[in-house]
Amino acid sequence: MSMTRVMATTLVTGALLVLPLSAFQDSAPAEILRVYDRTTPGLVLPKVVKGGTPFYTAAAMHQRIGGIAVVDVTVGVDGKVRDVLLAKSLDAVHGLDDAALAAAGRWIFSPGTLNGQPVPVRVQLDLAFNLK
Repeated sequence: MSMTRVMATTLVTGALLVLPLSAFQDSAPAEILRVYDRTTPGLVLPKVVKGGTPFYTAAAMHQRIGGIAVVDVTVGVDGKVRDVLLAKSLDAVHGLDDAALAAAGRWIFSPGTLNGQPVPVRVQLDLAFNLK
């Protein structure tokens, strides 16, 4: 196969991949949303307005499991939590990881800002499970 033929195939394939995106231009967002993190210069991090502790499951209490589950979340420009992901598991068997994810999803923040404008920010929450 000649080099000209390979390049032509690549260009045609690339054009085919672009065409469907332009067909949905009206329904697609105008721009891709950037999510910032604590390393962004000038970023003011979100502040917790309403936090909360996760619920202990009966099975985890019975097993006397305690510790910290780490959850990554995106705080939106409205202060609501999105994209909740488990960063460090505490207990996948007795339900504490699921409880941590559910609790993190209920948190509310004042949004993070960059140059005075609210921006989505990725933050990490340490959710403690302590038996008394």
